[in-house]
Amino acid sequence: MTRLKSKSKKKTRTVIGRSNATRQRERYSKNKIVVDDRQVDSSKLSGIRQGQGESWDQGSLTPERIHGVKKNIMAQRQAQRRRMGEIRTASEALSHEIDQYKQVLDRSRLHLEVLHKLPAVAWTVTRHGNCDFVNQFYVDATGLSADYCTAPLKTWRKTPSDLPPFLSVLHPDHKERVSHIFWDGVRSGGGWTFAAPFLHADGSYHWHFDRAVPVRDAQGKVLRFVGSSSDIQELRSERDSLVDRERRLLAIIDGSPNPIFLKDPDGRFLLVNREFERITGVSRDQIIGKTEDDLSKLREAGAHRTNDRDVPRSGEVMLEELATTDIGPRWGAVRKFPIVDGDGRIYATAHITTDVTARKQAEEHLRLAEDRTRLILDSSLDAVITIDARDTITGWSKSAEDIFGWSCGEAVGKRIVDTIIPKQYREAHLRGCDHFLATGEGAILNRRIEIAALHRAGHEFPVELTVTAIRLESWHFTAFVRDLTDKRRVEEALREAREELTRVTRLTAMGQLSASIAHEINQPLTAVAANSDTCLYWLSTEEPDLAKARAAAQRLAKDARRASEIIARIKALMNKTPAEKAPLDIIDAIRDVMKLTQEEFRKHRITTLADLHESVPRINGDRVQLEQVILNLVLNSIESMMLVEDRPRTLSIRSRVRDDRMVEISFHDTGVGLESTVVDRLFDAFFTTKHNGTGMGLAICRSIIEAHDGQISVTPGAPFGAVFQFSLPIADGP
Repeated sequence: MTRLKSKSKKKTRTVIGRSNATRQRERYSKNKIVVDDRQVDSSKLSGIRQGQGESWDQGSLTPERIHGVKKNIMAQRQAQRRRMGEIRTASEALSHEIDQYKQVLDRSRLHLEVLHKLPAVAWTVTRHGNCDFVNQFYVDATGLSADYCTAPLKTWRKTPSDLPPFLSVLHPDHKERVSHIFWDGVRSGGGWTFAAPFLHADGSYHWHFDRAVPVRDAQGKVLRFVGSSSDIQELRSERDSLVDRERRLLAIIDGSPNPIFLKDPDGRFLLVNREFERITGVSRDQIIGKTEDDLSKLREAGAHRTNDRDVPRSGEVMLEELATTDIGPRWGAVRKFPIVDGDGRIYATAHITTDVTARKQAEEHLRLAEDRTRLILDSSLDAVITIDARDTITGWSKSAEDIFGWSCGEAVGKRIVDTIIPKQYREAHLRGCDHFLATGEGAILNRRIEIAALHRAGHEFPVELTVTAIRLESWHFTAFVRDLTDKRRVEEALREAREELTRVTRLTAMGQLSASIAHEINQPLTAVAANSDTCLYWLSTEEPDLAKARAAAQRLAKDARRASEIIARIKALMNKTPAEKAPLDIIDAIRDVMKLTQEEFRKHRITTLADLHESVPRINGDRVQLEQVILNLVLNSIESMMLVEDRPRTLSIRSRVRDDRMVEISFHDTGVGLESTVVDRLFDAFFTTKHNGTGMGLAICRSIIEAHDGQISVTPGAPFGAVFQFSLPIADGP
């Protein structure tokens, strides 16, 4: 571009006739007249600049010449601009082509680098069959140089069947075959595909899969072939291993005594073993690729095709009647399951059939025996439950359904500890099971025990339980369970009746003490009245004596409290309250009863002798019930001495602590005594020696004492009367 610009300036100087320096010093006139300095000297030109009106010489500077020169210069400038534009356009086009060439060159280098770095064999072959490129991976794998592989055609093709040098690594046994494939592909222009062992640089042969495709121009003419070669040695080894495994598997299948066959999803046979051929009488050549409908001998089996379609969804074992003979039906257990490919798609269904006729017959006999046993057990009113060594329910009778609320289908298979055993007993149950399995010893085996059980609805109820154990291949347990709910309901009704009878008896006894009770209450009430009057008197004087009034008021309050205590004791004896055991001072209870009965003692002239030790330990009992026992024994003693006139009437009450940690209380009267014939029956219900007695007083006393884990007895007194005594256990703790 610089050279072109210099040429343009030179032409301009030629036209104008002045140098650049001269033209820089010149100034044009206002009318912009262009002068030809070859004909006008500088002095004239200087005059013109100064505005002098000097005329031009003839022929040196005329208007026509000036106009011509101007036009000539303008034309040359326009031509010069056009040439400059053309040169600039050509230069830009050339620069663009150079950039495109560089880009193509860079891409070619990149592609070549990719081909060399590619972890697979790649090469190109001319349409004449000569290799003109192999990548670095091929060079490294085979040990051949790139120059050797791409040698010119004339250097290696001596005969029409000769192969290019890059295929010289072929195993000799395969060269002839590959030569036909290679040259046929070159001549036809269609390329080639073959598999053959290649010699690697380490001296070992690897199987390769070689494939070439043609590259054509726009008219479809083959320009060259491009190809790749993949090492398939591992794939072939895996294939050979699979073939070997398949061969062994087929040998196993053929050696099986059970018929085995495979079907595709359309019901066509894919494989059958020798036993299947023997049973059906159809050879595998006749059946492979066909369905049951295609063969008359197998047409009846088509009835099971619906089951075959259901196999992929269920995979269940199905029992199917295979054939019927003169000796009866034959049964086969057919195991059907899907066969899937590597993508998880089902492509076949396998069938393995086992003759289970003998087993079916044995199962039928066993079923009949179980039905008979079940009928016997279901007729029992007690629940019968069988359990295995893992605490799992294996049998559940009809009565068990009624008692516990679980159906047989729901209970069987569950653990017994999770169904009928309350939470508070579960840990002990599991420990007992583990102990029995380890030692063979069980605390509740072969015994009748009463325990709480759990109903399905969540409530507990009483049962009587007996557990037995038998050992077959492992331990099995049988539990016989009787519902005690009705029995406990009757017992509760009897208990309530007994408590009511006890209360009635207590009220009857209190009725006998009505006079004594009235006297006992009247005493503190009389004192209350007297002390009230005294208090008022001392307060109403002119000078109230507050000290004496206060003393009277204090006596009044004390007597009121004593009356209240007497009423509270009477109320406690008469109220209908549930039994409640608590630590109790039995001596204090005796004194309370003696206070209630002291008027009876006074009225009947009976002397009481109390030998009661304050250090007697507490017992654990119900105060009201035990006071009823004491009251009943005291009243019996009073009644036995009412008619005695020939000796003193005395009731001695003593307490002692026995060596067996029992507190003993005895009542010795001097009454009429007892005949030896009635001593053993005296505590029986409805037995009485009184004309107006109910026969329940002493019976109730015995039931109360025994309910407190004590004993009560009677012996003839010496020399007179009788001795009643009872003993109660000392309470635990301080």
